[in-house]
Amino acid sequence: MNKNGLLRESNGAGAGSDALAAGRLSLLRKLMHLAMTLVPAAGWLVSRQAALLLAAALLAASLALEGVRRGWPAVNRLLWRLLPSVFRAWEGRAVLGSTWLAIGLALTAFLWDSDIGGTAILFLVWGDPAAEVVGRRWGHRGAGKTLVGSLGCLAACLVAGMVGVGLGGLSPWSVGAGALVATAVERWSPPPDDNLWMPVLSGLAIALTQLGRGETVKWFPIAG
Repeated sequence: MNKNGLLRESNGAGAGSDALAAGRLSLLRKLMHLAMTLVPAAGWLVSRQAALLLAAALLAASLALEGVRRGWPAVNRLLWRLLPSVFRAWEGRAVLGSTWLAIGLALTAFLWDSDIGGTAILFLVWGDPAAEVVGRRWGHRGAGKTLVGSLGCLAACLVAGMVGVGLGGLSPWSVGAGALVATAVERWSPPPDDNLWMPVLSGLAIALTQLGRGETVKWFPIAG
């Protein structure tokens, strides 16, 4: 085999290795998102206080990790070696996406009751992974975020909205508005991170739609 053939074979193996690593990264991050379903589940099945405590614990752990990474660079390097499939390359010196996720969950759980807040959190933890799965499977390679991925996100958000209607008694109009906003945020990813804005802005959309329909909205509720 000539040198060019060896080079092509080597490049092919490297591309396959990169694809495998990307697949592992994608899977682990999706599982982390889906695991956050525990927060709204705690709000509906136990109490709002339980959901708040869980969200606060996740936020505290995330902020502690950020502090350690910045205070001890050696720890940051160690994390990158031990958990290479959890972090994105650009997160080396930036705030982790998981930290923005924890902030978004905590803010949403604090701002609204278990029904609005729980539904908005489901938009994030179901819609964001769905966008990636569908976009990777049926979207154009190398195109970044795709229309088909956004449609996958919208479909997952509408399913999440059905949970909000069934368990939370929200109106279909309200959850529909929230699903559309969540999908738009996921699509355009406003800074600093869509993990922060998806639940907060979609929760606001649900709340404003309810107010427009003459329904009651609990802001910063003590319970519920």
